[in-house]
Amino acid sequence: MGIFVAYLVNQALISKDTWRVMLGISAVPAVLLFLVMLPMPDSPRWFLKVGRKDDAIKALSKVRPDVDATAEINEIEEASREEDESPATWGEVFSKKLRKPLMIGIGLAVFQQITGINAIIYYANKIFAQAGFETPQGQAAATTWAIGAVNVLATLIAVVYVDRFGRRPLLLAGLVGMTLSLTTVGITFHFMDKADTSGAGAGGPTTAGLITLVALVVFIASFAFSLGPVVWTVINEIFPNRVRGRAVAVATAFNWGSAWLVSQFFLTLIESIGNSATFYLFAFFSVLAYVWIWKRVPETKGRTFEEIQMIWENDNPVQSQRDAGTL
Repeated sequence: MGIFVAYLVNQALISKDTWRVMLGISAVPAVLLFLVMLPMPDSPRWFLKVGRKDDAIKALSKVRPDVDATAEINEIEEASREEDESPATWGEVFSKKLRKPLMIGIGLAVFQQITGINAIIYYANKIFAQAGFETPQGQAAATTWAIGAVNVLATLIAVVYVDRFGRRPLLLAGLVGMTLSLTTVGITFHFMDKADTSGAGAGGPTTAGLITLVALVVFIASFAFSLGPVVWTVINEIFPNRVRGRAVAVATAFNWGSAWLVSQFFLTLIESIGNSATFYLFAFFSVLAYVWIWKRVPETKGRTFEEIQMIWENDNPVQSQRDAGTL
């Protein structure tokens, strides 16, 4: 939703004289967030950490009035005591016992980025310009509705169906759509590059440019209900509680590192190998992601913490789920 609102503001302030206003407006939600957070209570865990158990019970009762706050606080207190007695270490995160979930977490985080999502979001206007949307107004409109609005709507699919269909089906289905759409973009750019035109002087985008727009809509929609939200759902489910914070931090570091590499070298790829080859490369990574998830990423839907940890005891977690008829 934040990306969509940013695109709307960009479209409304498209003039070259209003870019300062556009950048300044970004301070408004920051100030609003600051004001909204002022009355927020501290977390029950923090109250327990500083020895204020009564305040912890009150805080939990306020946000979850339907539970037995005292009993749950006692459980949290016991768990916190065990963590304090034996805190997680970085050595444990990288231990042989957690090697499989860590590799899956890192793999999902990296594939989320190297399939091209942030390159397309960051450089959408440039992509649409090369596809024939020549005016800033046309580029902004295409970016706002093809990426911003579709991204919001398609994310709702994951919200509704991630616990009904499972994580793997959404990931795999999304990658099929991403692969087909990226390949289509590569093909359309191939013909536009060959014709040495992107709609210039033709009064607007060519047919190939419009096909590119539709294909990118499909790509954004496919990503938004799969790799976008579901990757982080899986990453947060596969690690034990005691090391989850550190393990997710490792996956996040790889995610942002991959995002930086893709966005940093996207224009270099465009200049060196061309538009079509760049999108073929993203499509290739999408195929790799599909094969890897099919073979390596188990289903975590409807499984308890203990059941998920037992998955890693098998050499091939996915095959063990197939053999047990639970996949």
